Amino acid sequence: MKVVIQSDSWIWGGNEKWLLLIGEGLRDRGHDVLVSCKPRSEVDARARALGLRVTHRRPGADADLVRTFGFAAMLRREAPDAVLLSAFKRSFWGGWAARRAGVKRIVERMGIERAMPARWKYRYAFRNYIDAMIVNSARIRERWLASAPWYPAHEVHVVLNGVRPSPILTSDLRAQLGIPAGSLVFTGAGRLERRKGFDILIDGFARSSATEAHLVIAGDGDDEAPLRAQARAAGIGNRVHFIGFRTDLDAVLAITDVFVLPSRLEGMANVMLEAMAAGCLIVATDISGVREAIGSAEGRDHAGWIVPPDDAAAMALAITSAARTLLNETDAAEPMRAELRFRVESWFSPERAVAETERILFG
Repeated sequence: MKVVIQSDSWIWGGNEKWLLLIGEGLRDRGHDVLVSCKPRSEVDARARALGLRVTHRRPGADADLVRTFGFAAMLRREAPDAVLLSAFKRSFWGGWAARRAGVKRIVERMGIERAMPARWKYRYAFRNYIDAMIVNSARIRERWLASAPWYPAHEVHVVLNGVRPSPILTSDLRAQLGIPAGSLVFTGAGRLERRKGFDILIDGFARSSATEAHLVIAGDGDDEAPLRAQARAAGIGNRVHFIGFRTDLDAVLAITDVFVLPSRLEGMANVMLEAMAAGCLIVATDISGVREAIGSAEGRDHAGWIVPPDDAAAMALAITSAARTLLNETDAAEPMRAELRFRVESWFSPERAVAETERILFG
């Protein structure tokens, strides 16, 4: 079978990781995979490195009909059995092009919690073009169906993210950052923007009792300067390390004791799963996907600390509790790490994600 997987992103994030994991997995299962993406993007480079076929034909914005017609022409030539769209803003023109080209199965992957927008073009697209949806948490599915009750519920599929655990490495990053040996390291990673909640993380870290711990923030974005100023104003500037966007997240996680996901809005965060696989303890806000990952499930207890979004006081208590577990209750930390690794290996395997996606695309 043949599938075209479409990306509209310049950056490398959880959605893009998922797309290429699925693309590589489908290719390895004998399918013909073509990745539609922006030239010179991270997806472009990484897809080629994996040996996947790549095209730069892709649906355009509303005013870019030339690009959309080019995408439709490419689909007619390739004649895929399915198209997997990942850019919500391209659901209308991407769906239109695929339908015009005679593609039998059009699937939209939505990795963040959102309601059906009010704009007519999205409602039209999901009524007429999008045959099925893939989401990565039950909460995303519930919100979508509540806002679009007319969409067929049996075609909104929850596919948990798949993560391929990296070998646990040693890293000299701690020494590079001047973090003393024996100091606990808390880490957050992601785009530095309000949605990701790093202001809450810094506030909670400053309020916590982990006064000897250090905080590493991996990522870049427009909020970096105000976040640095916030850390200085809170008197913890010397214990908060901004290390920019990293392609070696495994090296960052190698020095991390506790990974913190402070987002206000998110889908199932790949980086949290990667941290779980690396043996980090987890503090996370109660957003989409977190309870599936570290909450009580399948008869198992919580495997981390879950706090309300936008609540610095609760974040401080969770950080304090995690530090206490590592420093004073060391016997409790290793079983928690083992439980987190079990969950990643059992519930978030790439093989499961690829197999479930294959069934949705090809039946």
